[in-house]
Amino acid sequence: MSAKILRIVLSFVVLLMSSMPVPAQDGVGAGQADSYITIAVIGDLAGKKYSQQISDLIIAQGSVKAVLIAGDTCNTTTASLGEYEKVYKDTYDRFLPIMYPSPGNHDLRSIPCFSGYCAFWKEKAHAPEMYYSFDLGGWHFVSLDSVTFHSGSVAATNQLDWLRKDLAARPDVPVIAYWHYPLFSMARHCGDKKMKPFWDVIYAHGPALVFNGHNHVYERYDPMDSEGKSAAAANGIQEFVMGPGSSPEKEEMVNKEPPVPVVFNNKALHVGFFTLAPDGGYKFTIKAIADGKVTEVDAGSGRLGK
Repeated sequence: MSAKILRIVLSFVVLLMSSMPVPAQDGVGAGQADSYITIAVIGDLAGKKYSQQISDLIIAQGSVKAVLIAGDTCNTTTASLGEYEKVYKDTYDRFLPIMYPSPGNHDLRSIPCFSGYCAFWKEKAHAPEMYYSFDLGGWHFVSLDSVTFHSGSVAATNQLDWLRKDLAARPDVPVIAYWHYPLFSMARHCGDKKMKPFWDVIYAHGPALVFNGHNHVYERYDPMDSEGKSAAAANGIQEFVMGPGSSPEKEEMVNKEPPVPVVFNNKALHVGFFTLAPDGGYKFTIKAIADGKVTEVDAGSGRLGK
């Protein structure tokens, strides 16, 4: 069997398995086996070789219900429609129906701004706002546009108002929010203080998991408040910087200001797999790809809830 035919077969397998129940896992939750879901989290996607390796890993995982992209869904020079199609062809397009994007600064680069992003993702771009939410497996997912928000203006105010109302409508549902620019990071680009209003609103609502990209490393932080101070898991926000899907960062931590991540890993591609229970329980495994080899660089579990 040729490699291309094998990839096609595998793509059908992952879509089939995404509709099948996930076996029960200890420590995740008290629900029935078929109530669990597994999601994958990636960001900063580019390069045919890198895209092939990451998409193959996601397919090999099996039973993935959703793939979240924490911005830079096409981390290329111009982010034209043609560049999106080149990156995704025979790689991520094998499970495109279960991918949920958020825009990054590289997605902005097309002319006009975000035109490649909107043309490729179509209705999934949720233009012109480019932020949206959805429910899956008893969890509420929020995809935000940190690029437009970073620039300020009325659009930023409108997005923050929308986020506040969106969360208020789901007071007792565990939340995952994801966008591109992290508030906290020890990597080369550091954190972006302009993301603090997102955290303020989310923290006021309750505990959450937050996924970001932009920095081409993997970082995990203990639960915190929007000031970066330690918070109880029952009401804190746990941030994961889930990069990269291309061009692994070789530099060590360059920002030494607290808060400090519990785990920092560079020089590799990273994919996060999270198994979620509707009661707010979760388990995660972070896998890294370096020199074609896959290793586990982090794992853990927790529970959102008061």
